Amino acid sequence: MMTDAELTLLSLLAESPRYGYELQQLVEERGLREWLTIGFASIYYLLNKLEGQQLITSQLRSDGRSPARKYYELTESGRGILQTALIQLLREPRLPGSGFELGLANLHVLKPAQVYRTLIQHREDMRLQLEAMQSAWQRYQQQPQLDMSIQALYTHNLAVMQAEMNWLDDFLAAWHTRYPAVLDEMAKKKTADNPTPHTAKTWFAQTTPPDKLKMIQRLKRIPPKTPGE
Repeated sequence: MMTDAELTLLSLLAESPRYGYELQQLVEERGLREWLTIGFASIYYLLNKLEGQQLITSQLRSDGRSPARKYYELTESGRGILQTALIQLLREPRLPGSGFELGLANLHVLKPAQVYRTLIQHREDMRLQLEAMQSAWQRYQQQPQLDMSIQALYTHNLAVMQAEMNWLDDFLAAWHTRYPAVLDEMAKKKTADNPTPHTAKTWFAQTTPPDKLKMIQRLKRIPPKTPGE
């Protein structure tokens, strides 16, 4: 099974032959760094691996003014494997069973206050990720010709993250309704960790859920505009 980084390199080479540094630049320019863990040295390692599998070929080229560069090109075999892998990815729905979902299936193991505190932290982490992705998407929208695949990548992930944020808002409100003592327990724990009354009061105020409808309205983000709107 091919990794995301390998599929990405093959897809970039499907557009045209490219050299290593050019591939690195495209990963940055198209915002793919948000999804891929791939360094400069890793690109050459993967290119050598793909060439060894005969999915790509390479040859030195020079324009006569600068040193020759090694250009990589997709083979017919590589193109066929890439197309098959992409069709499979697009056809299959997202499967349940991630680490987060396994945690949700075993909430009964934790105390109600532990669940509430952990999901509050999870939501805050997701909020920061969502804001970072929204900022990146706004930057890429400034490009004169935005690739539709990049638009799909960002708008889909933004929609999924926003939907999960909305679900967390609803679930946290329902959890607090069922276990109203969770905030008291959290405040006591905070006081035990840091007995300063002012600190405990401030932290308690930050975690007290406001009216559910107002909370959701305030936390919802306006989805970014697509090009041409």
